[in-house]
Amino acid sequence: MGTREQRRHGRRRQRRRRNYTPLLVLMLVVIAACALLLNSCGKDDDSAQADAGAGDVTENGGVTEPDVDKDSGEDAENGSSTPPEDADNQALWPGYTVKTMTEEDMQVGLQILVSNQHMYDFPEAAESQLVKLVDYKSNSYSSNVNDTLILPVTVEHLNEMLDDYVAQGGATDIMVVSGYRTYDFQQGLFDRNAAKNGLENAKRYVAQAGGSEHHTGYAVDLYSNNNGDYFEGVGEYKWVTDHCHEYGFILRYTEEKEPITMIGPESWHFRYVSVPHSYIIVDNDFCLEEYIDYLCQFPFDGEHLTYTVGDQEYEIYYVEGLEVPVPESGNYTVSGNNVDGFIVTIEK
Repeated sequence: MGTREQRRHGRRRQRRRRNYTPLLVLMLVVIAACALLLNSCGKDDDSAQADAGAGDVTENGGVTEPDVDKDSGEDAENGSSTPPEDADNQALWPGYTVKTMTEEDMQVGLQILVSNQHMYDFPEAAESQLVKLVDYKSNSYSSNVNDTLILPVTVEHLNEMLDDYVAQGGATDIMVVSGYRTYDFQQGLFDRNAAKNGLENAKRYVAQAGGSEHHTGYAVDLYSNNNGDYFEGVGEYKWVTDHCHEYGFILRYTEEKEPITMIGPESWHFRYVSVPHSYIIVDNDFCLEEYIDYLCQFPFDGEHLTYTVGDQEYEIYYVEGLEVPVPESGNYTVSGNNVDGFIVTIEK
């Protein structure tokens, strides 16, 4: 059991251990109490923040949006407080409605692009409107055959242009020698040219079947009876070339644009695209391919192109795809571009 001295020291050590125990217990209690207090404060803060940031719960379980000052604060500057405008959601565009088009619609309209790179599929909606030129033409020019077909809008403005040409002193010897062409007719032209002049010549001067503007009913080839040759647009005939855009026509194939059109110059080939597009093309020295690309800079949900002819102001925009926003009222046209979308032209 040890000596008395050893037992005395042993009892003192035991007393010191027993004296520390209450202190340790008290410290643990204090720490636990502080932790509970801090946790409770954190929950109160979270609840307060949640109450400040969330809206009220509605009767059907939805949540109303919180009030946000849209003109101040970092979120407002970044645009996160309001949804972006979306052309597919017509409710965000007052005065417009969305018109659903088809793939065939993309090949119908005044500004369609047809070339060896953008082939034509002969949509029924366009072919059904063709009329005989001799039944609608004026007396200011002639037609070489009685069964030449053309679209009514083309012959209407061709009449206006050649009537004015004759009225200002031009000769009445101009003849329309080509209007609408079928796929098979165009293929025959290409094959005969290739056999006579070689394949490279045919590729330069004759569009492939399916790639000719004559398939559309918007193109005409002119001929000069007095000269016994295709229309060259020189001398007194230069008036037609210089003024054709005033009637919605453009000279489609020129020498300087051949690297883009891939067709050699044709001073006799005129294409109807309508006003104001003909003016814009001439003002900017565009060919039709360049113009179609240019219009892509004016999407519906961006800045629109505006142009004035006389007293008439026009607004033009481009829409990619088949969902096309159009005005709910007023005069406008929608044309496919035969590439990837549509061109909307509004009379203001």
